[in-house]
Amino acid sequence: MTTLNRTVLAAAFASVFTAAPVLAYEAGDFIARAGWAHVAPDTDSDEFPNVPGATADVDDTDSLGLTFSYLITDNIGVGVLAAYPFKADIKGDGVLPGIGVDKIGDTKFLPPTVTLQYHFDTASDFHPYVGAGINYTFFWDEDTSDAPFAGTDLDLDDSWGFAAEAGLDYTFQNDYLVSAQVWYINIETEADSELAGKADVDIDPWVFMLGVGKKF
Repeated sequence: MTTLNRTVLAAAFASVFTAAPVLAYEAGDFIARAGWAHVAPDTDSDEFPNVPGATADVDDTDSLGLTFSYLITDNIGVGVLAAYPFKADIKGDGVLPGIGVDKIGDTKFLPPTVTLQYHFDTASDFHPYVGAGINYTFFWDEDTSDAPFAGTDLDLDDSWGFAAEAGLDYTFQNDYLVSAQVWYINIETEADSELAGKADVDIDPWVFMLGVGKKF
């Protein structure tokens, strides 16, 4: 190996090991993602006063998820969680399965969430971030199913709550990416059943999303 070649090789190695860390994203970047979103509630329900021992549980559900990030600085961004409407079964719990009530009804809902995100500096194509913010969940189109609830009214109050998230993007050619995200969302609603009365229901789901996206 010539002296010139040794010098060039040494300079190349030096540049690799002394290079500054690559920024995950930069101020002004906009990232859009879409994919499969899974909602896994951790339900805690009070008893319905008109049916002693009767409580409710909310089933897991899936839909199309959409998320967006806008970088205000190289590290600080604003995130938004949106989705195609979810539809979840409201299951009978407590004494209800014992009297033949497996399903109280179902509801459609959307949990739009806005977070303030921190994006970490990395020296690779993996871009992790965390965030915290606020969620507003609204419910509509509540239906009842099994007797004696069938044909009676059921209403779920909309909810404001805290949300926390963590995510990881992997970027590849032409700023396309694959992503994995998870949120914990505080959803506290009041279920008003014409038959059973009113009960507080804490849904408090974990939301998981796998998707693809692009940085603009």
